[in-house]
Amino acid sequence: MSLSDLLHGTVGLEIRAAWPEAALNACMEHGIVLRRVVRRDACTFQVEIDEHDLKGARELVQTQQGETEILAVRGGKHARKWFQRRAILFFSLLTVVLLLIWSNLHIWEIDVYGCEDLTRGQVLRALEESGVSVGCYWPRLSVESVRSHMLLRMPDLAWMTVNVSGSHATVWVVERLQKPTIYDADDAADVVASVSGILRELTVLNGHPLVSRGNAVEKGDTLVTGAMDSLSHPTRYVRAEARAMADTWYEWTAMEPPGKKHNAAKKYIPGTVALQFGKKRVNLFGRSRKELDGYDKIVHEYTVGVNGLFRFPVSLIREEFRSDMPLAAEPVSTGERLRNLLAEQIDGEILQSRVSVLEKDGFCYTTLRAHCLENIAQTAEIDQP
Repeated sequence: MSLSDLLHGTVGLEIRAAWPEAALNACMEHGIVLRRVVRRDACTFQVEIDEHDLKGARELVQTQQGETEILAVRGGKHARKWFQRRAILFFSLLTVVLLLIWSNLHIWEIDVYGCEDLTRGQVLRALEESGVSVGCYWPRLSVESVRSHMLLRMPDLAWMTVNVSGSHATVWVVERLQKPTIYDADDAADVVASVSGILRELTVLNGHPLVSRGNAVEKGDTLVTGAMDSLSHPTRYVRAEARAMADTWYEWTAMEPPGKKHNAAKKYIPGTVALQFGKKRVNLFGRSRKELDGYDKIVHEYTVGVNGLFRFPVSLIREEFRSDMPLAAEPVSTGERLRNLLAEQIDGEILQSRVSVLEKDGFCYTTLRAHCLENIAQTAEIDQP
């Protein structure tokens, strides 16, 4: 069935008469187009005519002492009535399709991957300055142009790219490797103590030692000098190299507020309910954004869309406040964090450690006392005459 037949409408008609050929000839003489003419028997024909010719065809058949019967009606006013009854549904579907197309042409979510030294906030600010932000029209973006602007604004970047899928943008960054420290082997240098301690072992590879095993040294003291004195020649300067293993002691204290746990006996206090349209927020009802003393604010965000496919720039934000009660801090976990941090910092090992906890003035003080064996040798450049 063609679109024209659907708009104008067609009627399947059965004509019965003593002389049906005369009825068909009369219809054709009056300009009625007959289609799909099928003879059933000597007195019966089935034809298809336009809906607006139905009345005229039935009158002409009656003048030939015949009768008609409608077999089927397709399109025309029946189809128009069907569409009119479902106009709201079709309009809603059309609106949703247009919104999907419009939403997929704008960026509403940005994910950043590959950050190590740089933070996600730094990358997002540079992206916004380069034209990539929430709500931007992505078909107008040029990845090459964005990459050039980003590399100019962030010298620590070696490479980056932006992949857009619908309303979701994925940003991949590769940070520039830091240049290693390059020095000339002929430059003069001393070996000094990086921290205070008692020498247990000193291995000199180059230079003249000024201390020996068992000596106590303070931070900055020279352990091996690069100035090589001679009785028959002027002083010669070299780059001193050594490994100095020493006993060192550390005392670190971490101050933190008491930990918290949820008090199930107290109820949640509802906060603000708002709608987020792109970057614009509209508060519907509830408390202001000001936080309550002694309460933690929890924010729930509900977005409209399918993750990874599309997203509408509309989200519902619901805030609530939860009361908490003090709980003594966990000294073991805090002490372990301090011990792990110390182990990463020193060039050696921790021989002994002890953790103590003190609660005072509403704060928890965790102290780590550690005895270590580490290499305290540190190179210090000197001016060569």
